[in-house]
Amino acid sequence: MKKGSVKNKIIWSVALALLLAGCGLKANPVPLVSVGLQNQAAQELMASVDGNTIVLTWTLNDPAGRTRYITIERSRLGSPGNACKDCPRTFEKIGQLKVDDRKNNEYSFADSLAAKGQTYSYRLKLCDEADICSESQSVEADMK
Repeated sequence: MKKGSVKNKIIWSVALALLLAGCGLKANPVPLVSVGLQNQAAQELMASVDGNTIVLTWTLNDPAGRTRYITIERSRLGSPGNACKDCPRTFEKIGQLKVDDRKNNEYSFADSLAAKGQTYSYRLKLCDEADICSESQSVEADMK
């Protein structure tokens, strides 16, 4: 009977030691590749209606040149005057642009699939070569 008791004490001691040691994880990992990309954003993002198309325009502020591509996302909010502005938004990818060496850094994207009588919210995701992305502010547009 004593051998079983000693064996249980050893097992419980080892289990307690492992529990107290923990895994060593102190915080969530931080990507080292693109810490500067988080502080950058597309500036002056605007949406305007041109016939049956919503046109997005913006200026990219990326002096370090880390942004490799821009993903355009859209969320449908409802109809004008009946849009749920406080509801959680689900954005879907509607386009992607490769960043090139434009001197004025002005970009535009036309959403020709926007339906009449709907309100949409748009945002941009700026992504670097490691596919680490940061989101821009969102803008809204009514297709009347």
